[in-house]
Amino acid sequence: MKLTCVVIVAVLLLTACQLITADDSRGTQKHRALRSDTKLSMSTRCKSKGAKCSKLMYDCCSGSCSGTVGRCG
Repeated sequence: MKLTCVVIVAVLLLTACQLITADDSRGTQKHRALRSDTKLSMSTRCKSKGAKCSKLMYDCCSGSCSGTVGRCG
């Protein structure tokens, strides 16, 4: 019972610390990471909007291949 209480208190304390730290650092990040879709388009060859694509290959820069013919959206 004591161990359970200690674990609960520890989790609550760590959660509170995370929330306080996250609130204090909001908007202070200098070098933000690129979004994953931007990284994908910069690191691999991908097809632009309107190009033919394969729904199984995920080869569109936008990430979406739609339609019956398969065009990048």
